Amino acid sequence: MRCMKDLIIFTDLDGSLLDDETYRASPADSLFETLNTQGIPVVFNSSKTFPEMLKIRRSMGNHQPFVVENGSAVYVPLDHEIAGTKGLEPAHSYLRCVLGVSHQRIKDFVNSAGEAFKYTALTQMSEAECASVTGLSGYDVLMAQTREFSEPLLWRDSEASLKKLSDMALSEGLRLVMGGRFVHLMGDTDKNLAQRWLVNRMRLVHEKDYKIMALGDSENDAQMLADADYPVLIRSERHGFPDIETKSPVYRTKRTGPSGWYEAVRTIVLRELI
Repeated sequence: MRCMKDLIIFTDLDGSLLDDETYRASPADSLFETLNTQGIPVVFNSSKTFPEMLKIRRSMGNHQPFVVENGSAVYVPLDHEIAGTKGLEPAHSYLRCVLGVSHQRIKDFVNSAGEAFKYTALTQMSEAECASVTGLSGYDVLMAQTREFSEPLLWRDSEASLKKLSDMALSEGLRLVMGGRFVHLMGDTDKNLAQRWLVNRMRLVHEKDYKIMALGDSENDAQMLADADYPVLIRSERHGFPDIETKSPVYRTKRTGPSGWYEAVRTIVLRELI
């Protein structure tokens, strides 16, 4: 078999498909045309916001549904084959399934926590501070701060304090998720729940038993990878591989970022096709 069929690829962005420093996708993006020709959709599943996703999808020519803010919502293009399925609402010229909670509810919780913990919320950072932490600049900073369902926190406190805040969040129906740079405060959802929602809709529409490949590098990708048939951990220069509880063999890349993405997809999916 030269190329897998009936496959959907779900991918994290920062540190996986995109370089952590430059935010470029090379050489991974050189595989997109081949994947598209083979009918293998690539779904972006990230902590990024809706406007950030629009910019990235446009630059890469991606027309698939996408998942924002760590599984908080799935956006579906109006002309996509699953657009007629139940559970969708119109939003921003797309159809949307909301799995998380509103940013206002997140803000209310953050305000109630008061000054008991040491952190800086992304949406409260100045443009200069946000740029320093994320490497973004100009309008990209504004897009990153346009949160609908979550609040990234730059944690400056102890592990014990983080556990205390996590327990408080759980008691309010919220959760903390570890990302590459930030701790993400959000509703009781994750990337995997959004992935399952989308895969189930695709299976119903096409009546195919799709297999799933998922690629990521951080703790907030663990459940998404654990539920995949072909889980891929992208090597990171910032941290070690997160633990994943899965019966499927985990592919751990030798290379980092988009080079690791290219390595894994070419090795597992495309094989001798290119």
